[in-house]
Amino acid sequence: MSEPPTDKRRSRRPLYAVTAALLAVVLAGGAWFLLGRERPADCDALVKDDRVESALGSHHSTNMSCADLGTAMRVTTGGTAPHTRARAESMRKILLAVNDTLTEDDRPLAAEIRLPLAESLAGYANDTQEILEGTDSDYVRKVFPDSPAWEDETGYHFSVSQNDLVRVLRAVSEEPAAYAALRDAQTQWAATQLGQLTGKVSDSALTAPVVNASALAGYDAVAADVVRDKGASASAQWEDAVYAALRRPGAAVPRSALSDRIAEEWRASLASVPAEKRTDHLREQSTFMFTTWAGAVGMDRGRAKPVEEHCRRTGQDRYQWFAYRLQEL
Repeated sequence: MSEPPTDKRRSRRPLYAVTAALLAVVLAGGAWFLLGRERPADCDALVKDDRVESALGSHHSTNMSCADLGTAMRVTTGGTAPHTRARAESMRKILLAVNDTLTEDDRPLAAEIRLPLAESLAGYANDTQEILEGTDSDYVRKVFPDSPAWEDETGYHFSVSQNDLVRVLRAVSEEPAAYAALRDAQTQWAATQLGQLTGKVSDSALTAPVVNASALAGYDAVAADVVRDKGASASAQWEDAVYAALRRPGAAVPRSALSDRIAEEWRASLASVPAEKRTDHLREQSTFMFTTWAGAVGMDRGRAKPVEEHCRRTGQDRYQWFAYRLQEL
């Protein structure tokens, strides 16, 4: 004997409810899978990291916001060289922690700490240049995570792996002001190094222009990677903001009249470059700076030209290397 139709309808209601619940779970799981890499940034992992707590010292708190974290980073690591052991060690620990967060978490670096972290790193252009260039034996030997900051006649320094540094540079450079601060710091440091040389320097000692070319190639590759990942409109806005920032005078650092002239002539050159040629002009920065120095000290063109070619080749080769590394990171 068949059951009443009403009972059939009642018996299906639990099944409908279960099916609906399962569907909701599946859809939610699918949304997480599709959107998981777009999870909003936060700073919980960094705040809880023992290295960050050690680096920030009394400026650390367990409930600090991203903005508070950025401010604390700047306070504990900031300033221009020469650095104390504590500041250099804090910078090293923060870099390692940020890098590990970027590699282990699918979140971007929080916007509130991009500029403070970049401004802190800008004070270590002497160190970041050597890490990007990659041949200084001290920086190579002390690249391991447990290698502490060390002292030489110019102050305290730190090292991290080139990959770790480039990953962090790429993360902060989502903010155009952060990228500009880092590139301007490299410009000023290179100008300082060139300004200490005279026209009588031997060819074997004329390494500063080529080291600068290698470091700037890293920043060229980072910029290209940022632009590639953005849409046409967003990338144009980013480039406009960067170029405008690079044309403004950077933070004052002790330099000679010659180093000031090198930096100022480079900055002035940015004003006359058409938008479509900006990238090419930036890629020629190291050569431009060396040529400016060579003209100022009266170096013979027969000596200057091979160095210019060396800068250009180095910049091209290192750009390709950094571009490849960024794709692999």
